[in-house]
Amino acid sequence: MIKLFPIYKLMYFWKIKVLILNKKIGIIGGGQLGKMILDETNKMGIPVSILDPSIDSPCSNLSHNFILGDFKDYDTILNFGLKHDIISYEIEHINVDALDELTRRGVKVLPSPKILRIIQDKNKQKLFFKKNNFPTSNFTYFKSKNELRDFHKKNNINFPCVWKKTKFGYDGFGVKILKGENDFLDLPDCEMIIEDLVVFKKELSVIVAMNEDGKLKTYEAVEMEFNPNSNQVEFVISPANVSEEININAKKIASELAKKINLVGLLAVEMFLTSDKKILINEIAPRPHNSGHFSIDACSTSQFKQYINSIMNYELGETSHEKCAIMINLVGEENHNGKVKYENIDFIKNQNDVFIHLYGKKITRPNRKMGHVTVICDNFVEAYKKAKEIKNTIKVKSC
Repeated sequence: MIKLFPIYKLMYFWKIKVLILNKKIGIIGGGQLGKMILDETNKMGIPVSILDPSIDSPCSNLSHNFILGDFKDYDTILNFGLKHDIISYEIEHINVDALDELTRRGVKVLPSPKILRIIQDKNKQKLFFKKNNFPTSNFTYFKSKNELRDFHKKNNINFPCVWKKTKFGYDGFGVKILKGENDFLDLPDCEMIIEDLVVFKKELSVIVAMNEDGKLKTYEAVEMEFNPNSNQVEFVISPANVSEEININAKKIASELAKKINLVGLLAVEMFLTSDKKILINEIAPRPHNSGHFSIDACSTSQFKQYINSIMNYELGETSHEKCAIMINLVGEENHNGKVKYENIDFIKNQNDVFIHLYGKKITRPNRKMGHVTVICDNFVEAYKKAKEIKNTIKVKSC
């Protein structure tokens, strides 16, 4: 006997689905992360509005509704947010006071403004790690360059050490290795922290997703290789070349941190792996992250789809992948400013398991992220060799 599903239950589930899809979503920031979010929402049939200060934003022609505006301006954020049911962001440097007011007025801001307040300030971020017993390097906070100098005269800072601006640093900007007192001269006069220099074996990252129901999933730990001059990520290797014990430990730390901050959305947790196999948290970001771009081509659920699943309280997708994936950042060459051109891009045409993603930015400048390439192979040696060839061949220059 065939058992029919009651029609009233079908109508109920259909009504719930319509209510979810009718949610008005606004995202603050229209850079490459926003573009890759829209690639997913457009497939899913979810209309999304974007707020960004640049008419040349990669999202300007892709979003359901593109609003030109300054995301550091209180009234701009407030007015944008009040037109939506859910507000999220793909950049941290936004007016958090306006986000607090939106929350008070009943708009869902995901991840919460409380999380963003911690992450916007590297001093608060480190204090949060220490207070909640998350492993991280030792540090000292200074209000100004003079305060730093005075402290050094009395206490002798141990060089080399790491200097960081507490606010508005990104992609290697606002971070510097200090080798001696003379390096103080080139520092801006701002709030800062000085961290102990960690002698690490590898730099790792774990991306964790969590929805409103508290369901949580992590991607495998990845390994990041940085350019020594720009301090930007050049390669992301997934999975990381570490033991399963270290992989599990890294994912555990990221998961516990996500739970502690009551995450709804994505959290990227950057970590150091020391030579004695200790893991120290470096920094965190409450959004899709450069270290997760490989997932678009390597995983059944990309980080961008998982981001939407999280903030919409959908079921979280699978995150595993079988082969080795290496992501290569394509950034602007030194001494090139202006209209972009891509040299030797035909090099990767017709190559199997090589995927290029250009961000649609019209203007290049030194170290600006303009796109990425993902290589997928059966083994690491093969993938890494191909990734190196691509990095050395494709150049981002100005016309």
